[in-house]
Amino acid sequence: MSARLILLLAAMLLVLRLPSLVQPMGADQALYAYVGERIRAGGLPYRDAWDQKPPAIHFLYAGLRTLWASDVTVPAADLAAAAAIAWLLYKLGGLAGPAGTGAASALLFLFLSNPAFTRVAGIRLRSQCETFIAVAVTAAFVLLLRNGKHRGSGAMVGAGALFGLAFTFKYNAAVFALAGVVSLWLCRRLTLGDLLRVIAGFSLPALAIPIIFALGSALRPLVDATILYNLEYSGETYRSPLDVALYLVTFPIERARFDALWTVGGAGCLVLLAGVPINRERLVPVVWVAAACASIAINGSRGLPQYFIQANPALAFAAGWGGALAWSWLRAGTGRGARFLAVPVILVVIVAVWRVNQFNKLAEQTIFDARYALGGMPRDVYLARYDDDRKYSALAGDTLGKYLAAHSQPSDRVFVFGFTCAAYVEANRASASRFFWSRPVIVGFNQGRPGYGTDGLLSDLNVNRPTVIALQQRDWAPDVDDSAAFFMKTPSLAGWLRAHYVQASGPEGFDIWLRRGGTP
Repeated sequence: MSARLILLLAAMLLVLRLPSLVQPMGADQALYAYVGERIRAGGLPYRDAWDQKPPAIHFLYAGLRTLWASDVTVPAADLAAAAAIAWLLYKLGGLAGPAGTGAASALLFLFLSNPAFTRVAGIRLRSQCETFIAVAVTAAFVLLLRNGKHRGSGAMVGAGALFGLAFTFKYNAAVFALAGVVSLWLCRRLTLGDLLRVIAGFSLPALAIPIIFALGSALRPLVDATILYNLEYSGETYRSPLDVALYLVTFPIERARFDALWTVGGAGCLVLLAGVPINRERLVPVVWVAAACASIAINGSRGLPQYFIQANPALAFAAGWGGALAWSWLRAGTGRGARFLAVPVILVVIVAVWRVNQFNKLAEQTIFDARYALGGMPRDVYLARYDDDRKYSALAGDTLGKYLAAHSQPSDRVFVFGFTCAAYVEANRASASRFFWSRPVIVGFNQGRPGYGTDGLLSDLNVNRPTVIALQQRDWAPDVDDSAAFFMKTPSLAGWLRAHYVQASGPEGFDIWLRRGGTP
């Protein structure tokens, strides 16, 4: 396949994603955007806006919103990340694997990782922590494999720094650094000096985070949020080590049933394993995929779709390398017989991909986004499509945000007890509590410690006295209580609310309370 044809196909697959640029941000992304806004205002995550994700995603969103404070930054950053990963996979295939590995890996990635294949049009997947972990890890593998042909200490330090950067997005991503070291060993390139350089590079971003938060007197909140809370959150899904092992073994098979990238990636791993006695370098994509599976399992067994994004480049690389290897085996066969065998194999792969991925959903969603981009429907009609029937509704976030802006001044604090963080961003208002979303309070995390639980929330609300309070009616049940129900059945919170606020009509899905004597 010529370079021009590869570039043309890649460009077509990227153009297919362009209509997604009009999509609203998802629930998680709105959370990151709000914390990013607090950073831009001089605050720090966890101390001034509490979330359990490690800080890199919040600082990234602060930077994105400095460039352009709009929803479009979310799908635009996701599109840029996809293009970067495709280019890196192409480069990676030129460093390892038979001819055609890079092109096949890049094109498979762009084709099968399109978020529009998934429910709610993929807004839950765009520009998540795992998106940027995937970019950093893929770039690290390029440096690792490049180092074999272009020896230099900088490549090893750079690869380690990229693994460390991935770690600052989510701590479980540290397993990719181990996979990188194992890959060096598989390629017979690992030396003690290389190992020390990778460790040194990893430590640069990994140590920068605690130093930054120690200087901001926020080291303990960082540990509480990103380590202690996440250990509890992940542990809620496992009853024993056996559960962890069982999930690690079964979820890749389950994913392959409805995600074609896992289907072809798994097939690629099997082909590569079949060739291991001949050349152990073929295990590199398999080790990368295994590390991604371990990272996913550490997150917990909830099966949230964003968890799996980090595996996409590894799966595409395994599929590309395995496919190129299988093709070389067929070509090395007995002429016409080998070509005769290749035809049914290719047909089986095509049918499997077609059966697994919902191409009608991809076409329908892309056309829907394009219609709105071209002015074919009102915004409220467009936003109504993005609703997962529980804690997220793009239209509800937009409507509540407009309500908060209309019933408060720019300097006022407001408070949304739920998971509609987009309302803060839409209204350009700050939360009256660092617990700007409700789950940490509802589950009683660190209850009894100063600044946490219902007492910590009530203390924040007493200090900042929000002009408007919105209690989300449906979000977390049956996992835990819905936000509005929890707030009103907690005597201290309900009593305080009734003493200082009066209930008012407002956007559907929320109980609205306005401050007595302080409503415009």
